[in-house]
Amino acid sequence: ILVLTDRPPPIILQGPANQTLAVDGTALLKCKATGEPMPVISWLKEGFNFMGRDTRLSIVDQGSLQIKSLKAADSGTYTCVATSSSGETNWSSVLEVTESAGATVSKNFDINDLPGPPSKPQVTDVSKNSVTLSWQPGTPGVLPVTSYIIEAFSQSVSNSWQTVANHVKTTLYTVKGLRPNTIYLFMVRAINAEGLSDPSPMSDPVRTQDISPTVQGVDHRQVQKELGDVIVRLHNPVVLSPTTIQVSWAVRPIN
Repeated sequence: ILVLTDRPPPIILQGPANQTLAVDGTALLKCKATGEPMPVISWLKEGFNFMGRDTRLSIVDQGSLQIKSLKAADSGTYTCVATSSSGETNWSSVLEVTESAGATVSKNFDINDLPGPPSKPQVTDVSKNSVTLSWQPGTPGVLPVTSYIIEAFSQSVSNSWQTVANHVKTTLYTVKGLRPNTIYLFMVRAINAEGLSDPSPMSDPVRTQDISPTVQGVDHRQVQKELGDVIVRLHNPVVLSPTTIQVSWAVRPIN
């Protein structure tokens, strides 16, 4: 049984979406996170803390950012950061504030518009640099699922979840470019025109194969080295029955 010595970092269930809104409107940048221990949510704009004493800004629903009386200067990249003792996870989106022409009316967010989370991903194959996963779709939203994304976490690679595959069109996928002999966890999210689903349950921990795996205690590198110093001569096979032959060989050192 593979066991992670530390808890995985926080998981952002729902993050902010890109929005184009009109001046004097109200923006709601959603952020909902979970984890053990429960993470603390903070916000950055263009990578910097910006909350200050601006009374137009407030945190609602235990993590979402609300900006009232929008100004053109509020345009920018906003990042939700979920932090706990087990690590940090972030999710960014772009807010564009314009005059009313070209701006969209922000509708009330309905979680039912999004697809349901996929099932727990199952590991079907493992190599030294890849893991093949399969999963089942969740409940459909108002619009059909168009693709999936896969996120991975490994203590020896990063202290946060990393997106390792985008635009996945099937429910069976091989994640490549992984480190050998490394334990990973995986999650899958479904995407439709309204946004991303909550993540699937985490996969069981899976360890990629070692670069030079040993089977039943055999060191393959040592075997190759020893075979490089000898000549193997195959004797003529002897037919013992219509379905059986006897094969023998002789091994002698290279002079």
